[in-house]
Amino acid sequence: MKQLEIEKAFVEDYLTCGQTYDNFIFENCPIDFVCEAQKLLSMPANGIKPCNVKITKDDVTKLEKTLENCVTNLQKSFLARDIITALVMREVVKDIPEKGMHYSILKEQIKAFYQNDFWKVKQFHATSFFPNDVADYSKKFGKIEVNFFLVDNESVVLQQAINNFISSRAPYSVKVFATNERLASYYDQAGNIIQSPHDYMTRDVNKFITIIDECTQ
Repeated sequence: MKQLEIEKAFVEDYLTCGQTYDNFIFENCPIDFVCEAQKLLSMPANGIKPCNVKITKDDVTKLEKTLENCVTNLQKSFLARDIITALVMREVVKDIPEKGMHYSILKEQIKAFYQNDFWKVKQFHATSFFPNDVADYSKKFGKIEVNFFLVDNESVVLQQAINNFISSRAPYSVKVFATNERLASYYDQAGNIIQSPHDYMTRDVNKFITIIDECTQ
């Protein structure tokens, strides 16, 4: 059995909600680290609410199956933006009592994507949220940070939709934790390339973790 240890300073600086003000992309993360990061960043702190979105290989398979119904690449891009934004907005509004109706609609929209109900997916598009709505809601209902946890994501179209949040220079921190050595794409949906340190900063998480094999102790 293996045990993961993360340096205290790294936990305090990057895995504690409300401690980052810039955008960060952490690549080549061990899966155990991603799970622990998600756990640590699920707790509000410093007056900031975490909005966490995890996308696994199985999620990508289901979402790409739905996106394959699109007749043009532009339609695919629009709907990829819809699902990524819906996943974020669901986390933004879920604790806002007066926005309960939005939460229910977002759950139905996300369900349609995962169940390959393309007719419903297209119906929801007309009323879908945009990435800038996330910033607007955070201004009205409390400060947030957005954290993406990507496990074996190879989808270019979904990654570009995620990158919209990196390139938008929103008034909240966005962190991406990816198990792959490189992101599936470094472009957003407008064709802008995201670059470090202009749009985000990086840290090699493997310099701050130790994996102990308890069987050898």
